Formats: sequence, C-alpha cells, structure tokens
Amino acid sequence: MSEYYVKLRYFPGDALDEIREEDLKRFENDNVKIFYEKIENRVQQDGLLMENTVDKAIEEISQEVVTVSSDSEVDFSRCIEKLYEKYRCPRTSYSLMGSNELGRKIAWDLMDIYGGW
Repeated sequence: MSEYYVKLRYFPGDALDEIREEDLKRFENDNVKIFYEKIENRVQQDGLLMENTVDKAIEEISQEVVTVSSDSEVDFSRCIEKLYEKYRCPRTSYSLMGSNELGRKIAWDLMDIYGGW
C-alpha cells in the first residue's frame, strides 16, 4: 500500500480564506489526516510588516503549512481538491517542498485543474 504525503505551503497572502484548524478537520476522514503549522517570523518595522528571508531555510520563513497524508489515492485527491477550492492552490515554486513523490504529483496535477500557475 502506498502512502500519499504532501506539504502545501501557503505564504502570506496566498490563501483566499483564513486557514483554521477547525475547518481543516472537516476535510479529514478515516483515510486522510491533516496537520497544520503556522510559522510567523515577520516583524513590524517602520510601520510595515517585514521579514528578511535571505539565507533562511524554507521551514523558517513565515508561512502556513497544511500537511495531508493518506493511504488512499482517491481520498487523498478529494481532500486536495477541497483544499484548493477553499484556499486556492499554493502559489510559489516552493509550495510543495517536503512532499513525497506520489503526493507531489497528485497535488501538482490538480493545480492545473484548480487554477495553478
């Protein structure tokens, strides 16, 4: 049995709606697990919210990471579709870093359908 695993990285301003854990839980089922992490490293400087990202690992840059895993390709795909419909597809070339190949391929292919780059 294969595992499908993807990290959807939404950087500030990417998601169309606020990502909330209680909303993500509605997309889970017995075959799909979702984990959420918010990384916030921006600081207020001269009246602007700023972040110096030079020489930082991607895991240290401000973002919201939605991790989806499943052993079921069908359930995994349906979950990704629902996430894209609610929040839209992540918008940078780094958006899927940390995913396994099976999960990345499904998430990438669905971007073409749900408004990817």
